[in-house]
Amino acid sequence: MKSNTRSAQRKSQHFSGYGTSIDTAEQTLIAAELHIARLRAIQMDALETLDRAQVATGDGARTFSEWVAARTDVSLETARDLVRTMRRTSERTHLRLIAHEADTSFDRLVAAARIVDTGDPDPLFRHFDIAGVVREAARRERVTAAREARTSDNQHLIIQPSLDESWWRIWGGLDGATGAAVDEALTRIADTLPTDDPQMPGDSAWRRAMALGIICVSDDPLPTQVTVFVDADTAAGTGAEAGVYLEAGPRVGKQALEALLCDSTTRVIAISELGEPMRYGRSSRSIPPTVRQAIIHRDGNRCAIDGCDSRNRLQVHHIIPWSQGGPTDPENLLTVCWYHHQVAIHRHDLTPYRHPTHGRWRLGSGTRGPPGGPTEHSLPRRDRPPTSTNPQKRL
Repeated sequence: MKSNTRSAQRKSQHFSGYGTSIDTAEQTLIAAELHIARLRAIQMDALETLDRAQVATGDGARTFSEWVAARTDVSLETARDLVRTMRRTSERTHLRLIAHEADTSFDRLVAAARIVDTGDPDPLFRHFDIAGVVREAARRERVTAAREARTSDNQHLIIQPSLDESWWRIWGGLDGATGAAVDEALTRIADTLPTDDPQMPGDSAWRRAMALGIICVSDDPLPTQVTVFVDADTAAGTGAEAGVYLEAGPRVGKQALEALLCDSTTRVIAISELGEPMRYGRSSRSIPPTVRQAIIHRDGNRCAIDGCDSRNRLQVHHIIPWSQGGPTDPENLLTVCWYHHQVAIHRHDLTPYRHPTHGRWRLGSGTRGPPGGPTEHSLPRRDRPPTSTNPQKRL
């Protein structure tokens, strides 16, 4: 026990010595990185021998990189860098020699090895940072017909739901032109999302996810056909937080269900504790197409929320939710854009209300009520009617 303590103290003193001088610590940092590059060069020499011997195939690995990752306990990305750089520098021995002499970082060697040897006086491109070397490699890299065809053929999109389909993962790959077009489209729409939602996450990834949802909703969508199964006992005991399913199994929460019921054709089927259908609800279209068109025309063919100029992917919202008995009457209907409807209202639980002074529609927190909007105290402070401190004026 004492020997372990003394060993820990010696290590602590050893490392703390680097902090006695900023210059010493900085030089140690740089020297350690160059030493790592030299060790990587030694590994690449060994990998070249193992690659020729086809040890990965003999051990049943799919690729040499996967075999290296497993044997050296590094990430697959690190293993790929090692293998690719080893192969790229096998004929360019001067680059491998530079690493052996500890005259560059491994990351710079990886980036420089990607550039076709054209007799550059500085093969490591030291006038660039690492990102600059990567960009130079991309600029010089040849896109052959075979590579172009391979890139096109390898495009794929995978959409994978969770077990209850309440969360979906999306990943895949696109060729350069398609990827750039998708990136531009998502960025353009993400940059136009309203900024009046106080609960909106600020990161760009979230905004781009919302943009993808907007793109997938057409300007004149067909009404959603929804079949809702309700486990009567479970739903009653949890306030509908459990026991509510859509057709084919996905579970939904109250907010998602309310959004679906706001503008869809619905059929509700109640299930008894024995699993038998108790009764079938009537199928009814929440907002007939003619009414929907009339409401959008009434609201100027744009989102009615004050400050929003969106004219795309407009939807009609029940101010008193249809699921709570709200009528499909013009006085209870409002034109809103996809973001204000699906996100601000149904996910963030904001409520449309008419401003007490100028009458324009805004969003505030509070329980949804009649078309007049929420109570005075649930309005944002800037929109509340002025109050007087003089009792005679209040009378």
